[in-house]
Amino acid sequence: WGGEAGSEPMARFGVTSLLVGALLTQCSGFVVQPCRLGLARGPPSPLVSVTKRSSEIAAGGVGGLRAGMTFAYSKIERKTQTGISIWDVTAEIRDAVQEAGVKEGFVNVINQHTTTAVLINEYESRLVDDIRQFLFRLAPPSAPYLHNDLHLRPQSDEDKQRVQTNGWDISDPAELEAWRAQEPLNAHSHLLSMVVGNSETIPVSGGKLCIGQWQSVMLVDMDGPRTRILGIQVVGNNLKADK
Repeated sequence: WGGEAGSEPMARFGVTSLLVGALLTQCSGFVVQPCRLGLARGPPSPLVSVTKRSSEIAAGGVGGLRAGMTFAYSKIERKTQTGISIWDVTAEIRDAVQEAGVKEGFVNVINQHTTTAVLINEYESRLVDDIRQFLFRLAPPSAPYLHNDLHLRPQSDEDKQRVQTNGWDISDPAELEAWRAQEPLNAHSHLLSMVVGNSETIPVSGGKLCIGQWQSVMLVDMDGPRTRILGIQVVGNNLKADK
């Protein structure tokens, strides 16, 4: 968009955004800040560990949020299997909602890796195999990928800086070769992660997940075996606040 030709649509967009923000503020009690639009250049494995952090908005509210609002964040870890593996994590998410005591709200599930994904579908053993085979066909591990040309990486100055920031002094030729030796040939896993998606947001009502009878939330590891982490953020009205 540029010049006068795009000014009228942008103006309408800005006015509409402000009106929607005002309506949401009146209906939900949340403070909605206007924003500006800008353009810029992997049988279930055992649960390894769970970490939790939660907070509750005190009476009177903070920053426009209603009193009784709960924000509970937890992490779960799973040890996955070789290749592409799929894990049902619905029970852990339900537990997180129950422990947070949220009655009405939502839960956001996000994977914390670049070669894993989160999806919602039916968790049935033969369908799980179908999903795995479909993903292998979609991005075959044996296909040629630029990311797998380890002898040419890191390529740009930005790439080199990221490697150094993550603890590798690649100015030392020996350490550069050590970094390349530990890098997996996993470009297909990155691509599959982007296609499937990295997060899901699920409504919570009556203290329960609002998913269908046959739906499950699944962690998909595209590049196992590894220990994988999912973040679970539960937000909503606390059950105790309604009593």
